[in-house]
Amino acid sequence: MSTSATVSVEDAVQRLRPLIQGDGADLRLVRIDDAVGVVEIALELDDAGCGDCVLPPARLRDVLAMRLLDLGVASHRLVVRDPRTGSGPEHERVIVLDPTATVGGAAPTALPDVGPLEGKTVCLRVDVLWTSWDVASEQWKSMFEAAGANVRVFRRTQGLAGGDGDTADREWDDILTGADAAVVGLGNCGSCTSWTVKDAVRASHAGVPTAAVVTEHFAALGATLARSYGEPGLRLQVLPFPLQTRPDDEVRDIAVRTFPALLDLLGARA
Repeated sequence: MSTSATVSVEDAVQRLRPLIQGDGADLRLVRIDDAVGVVEIALELDDAGCGDCVLPPARLRDVLAMRLLDLGVASHRLVVRDPRTGSGPEHERVIVLDPTATVGGAAPTALPDVGPLEGKTVCLRVDVLWTSWDVASEQWKSMFEAAGANVRVFRRTQGLAGGDGDTADREWDDILTGADAAVVGLGNCGSCTSWTVKDAVRASHAGVPTAAVVTEHFAALGATLARSYGEPGLRLQVLPFPLQTRPDDEVRDIAVRTFPALLDLLGARA
């Protein structure tokens, strides 16, 4: 085993941990085998209040592999032990991904600024998880409307797969038709950050200037996910963490105070 290579990989793995620690999860380095070019990492959920809130297994390993490549670990394959993929050793070591095969360097979509809001259409994407986001987005909705914009609201149920997921995607596409801007949230856990970024990237790729809204603990993850979805220049609006436990009046005040920054992010003018 090469000591210098091991130290470099160990440091890289340490830098991966903050991506999931916002959910109370953690990563543990199991082994580095330079002889066969493998780095093995275990996902630990002992302190996670909600295992389903952590990035889904497939997305987690894609993100970890991409970040390892970013950090210069291009000579090792990644093995992830994820307890959510099953039980027993036969499920722990079957997930192997080569970081060198991960693509995360696509050019950002070049979209114009929104400009004056008068007469423009803004799409607000909310979710079924965070009541604080309902409060904040409702405040933003009223402020967009006060500036003369028309606001459409779409509520996303995260985690839908198959036909239900396809239907939700089509509904989101329909809402975006003719839109001048989109605001998508809330990234407040690993899984919901993934869905937030996915829907924001979908809007951006449809040609709509878009801001994805995340809380502070998930800002780095949001940026990494944006790259993994092929939109490294995705605009991120960051709100304080925790948001969910704050009184509604405080959340409204945060929305009022951050609205100018949101407009700047979108290149919009009230």
